[in-house]
Amino acid sequence: MKKPELLQRMYKMPDGVMLQQSDVKLALFTDHEIRFVSLFPNLSPPFAHNWGVANKAAQALLPDYASVAKQTGETASLETMMESGRNLFQTLVLYTQLAFPKNATVLRLMGQGEYEKARNNQLKLPALLRTAFAQASVTEYRSALIAKGMKETDIAALHTIADGIANQDISQEKAKKSRTLDMSQRINAMNTVWEKMSLVSQCAKLVFQNDAALYAMFLLHDSPTPPPEVPPTPIVGG
Repeated sequence: MKKPELLQRMYKMPDGVMLQQSDVKLALFTDHEIRFVSLFPNLSPPFAHNWGVANKAAQALLPDYASVAKQTGETASLETMMESGRNLFQTLVLYTQLAFPKNATVLRLMGQGEYEKARNNQLKLPALLRTAFAQASVTEYRSALIAKGMKETDIAALHTIADGIANQDISQEKAKKSRTLDMSQRINAMNTVWEKMSLVSQCAKLVFQNDAALYAMFLLHDSPTPPPEVPPTPIVGG
């Protein structure tokens, strides 16, 4: 099965510039609709109406930075939870060393040897914290840790933060996928506008073959700054 191609913009200018150009050309088209329709029946009503609807639909879509902001917020929340998880695990290691001095076996049971591989991994850190919680909850270890000053709430938090990291990781991934979908929707809407504007621009070359001013007004410029206006060369037989 063929893999679908990634949707790309059909133009190079910024979206806002393209939409502004489309609004202007739609207004011009409406003023001269009869001349267009006389040569191109496919531009008859409701073409202009549909073009206007496409313009408004594209303008109503949130810009990409809004999706980026949401994704960034989810990522920041995840990193905050990851940092809390790292700090809590290091707290457990400290109290374990106090409660069981020079006992490498207990430290291994708590997961100390896996910490460096898990500390920056949103999948591995929750697993490490859950393992630490399970071991710290064993009566023998729990009593010794609490006797050295570790709080019961910190032991319970090992599991709570593990769940928090896992859930926040899901939220971050959903934000990433949502941004991809938003971008695809936005590009599709913008391309719809561009196609309608491009069609009218092409047709205008025949409609206004002997009218330099209007010919120039309907020319497309795929850049923020329009090119200098050049009078058209009349088509022979026009």
